[in-house]
Amino acid sequence: MNVIKQTGDQDSYPGTHIIITSDKIGKTEICRPQHKTPFHKQNLLKDHFLLFAIEGSNELQIGNQLYSVKKGEMLLIKKATYVEILKTGDALNDFMYESVSFSLKKDIIIDFIKLIEMDHYSEVENYDKAIIHPYGERLKSFLTSLKPYFDDNETIKTGLFKLKILELLYDLSQANPTFLNQLINIDRNETRDLLKTIEQHYLQPYSLQELAYISGRSLSTFRREFESLFHITPAKWIQEKRLYKAKELFLTTQLTIADVCYEVGYENVSHFSRLYKSHFGYNPSETKKQTS
Repeated sequence: MNVIKQTGDQDSYPGTHIIITSDKIGKTEICRPQHKTPFHKQNLLKDHFLLFAIEGSNELQIGNQLYSVKKGEMLLIKKATYVEILKTGDALNDFMYESVSFSLKKDIIIDFIKLIEMDHYSEVENYDKAIIHPYGERLKSFLTSLKPYFDDNETIKTGLFKLKILELLYDLSQANPTFLNQLINIDRNETRDLLKTIEQHYLQPYSLQELAYISGRSLSTFRREFESLFHITPAKWIQEKRLYKAKELFLTTQLTIADVCYEVGYENVSHFSRLYKSHFGYNPSETKKQTS
């Protein structure tokens, strides 16, 4: 089966964002617009994510940590991570921005690990932490070699695409043993602490399916384990936590009802207000009057 190539971001930046995708290998994207003003994007990563900064800079918010990835640097991020990224063009180079990113399926990482010698790697305890790595001329040459795949109209065969991704991982592991250790350990202990996961993300507008994915569980397992531990459904637990957080914000800040609604993970103000009144017996505006 051939690789699929498509153009993204047509409305905002025509012709500057090209995506190459294979179901079993992953996705490779090149992004090269002029960013005269910073461009904000947020995403829940479905696969392990590798970002190379070529021009401009990238500010990534991952949990409470802020990472700055500049020209000549790269970053590997574990899948099921919520990332906010701010892309900024280089003011000294006509605000040009360029990055190449790789979303890596687990299968391609396993294929790579099967092919390498495993004598010199050690387990990394903090495998979840993203690490910024510099990359040198060898990787610059590799990234340059990819450009015809994005720019030419020829069909890309899956086997060739797979070889290019394996070449990338080989080059990285040869140049940077720390990266190799991080890559090998990235899938260890995927099932995360259930309560830690839900407490970190209950204010974000995630579905239960997405929360289950983040925790490393199927939806049915997620629900079953949660109810067994806390004797309440995860949906009910999230609703109550959000509403009590909303009440706290009404009593301690000057935020509007709409602002609080969005702050606690709801996207419809009317729906939020109905839930609030049903739970507390009075509506949000009555709560706000208590602070007047």
